[in-house]
Amino acid sequence: MRAGARAEWHRLQHVLVHEPGIEVFFALLSPSAHLYERFFNHSEARAEHRSLAQILHSSFGVRVHHLGPELVDHASRDEAIFQSLVRYASNRLERHCTADASDLPEKMREALQAPIPLEDRDPQHLLDIAVLNPTIEITPEGVRTLLTRPLYNLYFMRDQQAATDRGMVQGRMGRPEREAEVDLCAIALNSLQVPPVHRIQEGRFEGGDFIPAGKIAFLGVGSRTTPAGAAELLSRGLGFDEVVLVHQPFHPLVSGYDPMIAMHLDTYFNIAADGVAVANPLLLQGALVERYAREGDGYVKREENTTLDLLIRELGFSCIEISTLEQLCYSSNFLCVRDGECVSPDAHQLAPVVMERLREKAAQKPGKYRALLAQAEHDYKRLISDAEFFPHKKEVYAHGLEMTTIHLVNATGGYGGAHCMTCVLGRR
Repeated sequence: MRAGARAEWHRLQHVLVHEPGIEVFFALLSPSAHLYERFFNHSEARAEHRSLAQILHSSFGVRVHHLGPELVDHASRDEAIFQSLVRYASNRLERHCTADASDLPEKMREALQAPIPLEDRDPQHLLDIAVLNPTIEITPEGVRTLLTRPLYNLYFMRDQQAATDRGMVQGRMGRPEREAEVDLCAIALNSLQVPPVHRIQEGRFEGGDFIPAGKIAFLGVGSRTTPAGAAELLSRGLGFDEVVLVHQPFHPLVSGYDPMIAMHLDTYFNIAADGVAVANPLLLQGALVERYAREGDGYVKREENTTLDLLIRELGFSCIEISTLEQLCYSSNFLCVRDGECVSPDAHQLAPVVMERLREKAAQKPGKYRALLAQAEHDYKRLISDAEFFPHKKEVYAHGLEMTTIHLVNATGGYGGAHCMTCVLGRR
């Protein structure tokens, strides 16, 4: 396959996904501590994810690659991929002793000293080690297994890399607990014969902050992608005529800082068709941008201190506005499959659980979230009255968009929608 993407509205051909696995069970024991928005039904989330993959394949002809099965299959047939998986698993498997080895029974000492023969293990076993990151702890009482930072967020496959006009560029995650995901994804990309053209080394970059749009690309900068990461991407990973750096806005209805509300660019702004954007106006108006033009092998700044709201209109985009509540329900986190055809979460289905979680947050920190909750409640009454929840809106139909809604009430609980759950490998 030819990897890369020049525009979000070009036909999606190949996508890489990872179904929420056993690692999610452990994250759900303490959701917020593992970057999740809320608790959700794990088995239902898996069913929703399967439905997303099935719709992409059966309704749109997208080749859906599943990270786990693809890795196991290729490692079974390709010695180089197998050895890459062995090396990765060896770095994810630790063993230590809590007492002096001389105090342990002989069998325990032997177990502590003997090498673990990972090269004799099957690929699925190696993959499980890779995802769970187990530690074998030997104590005088016996042996126990601990899990240290499993890949809890792996099913959000957008973030570890981005499909650019030059190919796949791997990122450097904004949160340290997610960094190990990038190495595993690198093995998967190589197994699919789409090796990354670059990997970010300085700063941070996550794929949810990148949106290609023809001759121009939008690149979010904030809590997950840093200026240094963005600068490296401009110098090594992109060939677009122009790049717009979009600075993550503070939410005007939140008293204080909550980066998760607008964590990535695609959580409040996305492109559904050539010339058609979907976004929350409050955040568009608060997002300052810098505009860069390609010059030789790099980029030079042309403009700064305008807002994303003004810029997209200057660029000729029509904007379908979504409310505060719809934005919290991942309405901008749809996946464009073809020009004007998208797969989208249904905000009407999501609104009750999102409102419930927002009420919990407002009860815990009323000064911080009171205004946001009041606006969301106002939006809910209006949207119910008008039957206008995204994507079932007059503006959507007026722009000729075809939005396939998908039930993602549980899977979105990890903080992301259909866009976040899919790693685009190729668009044409």
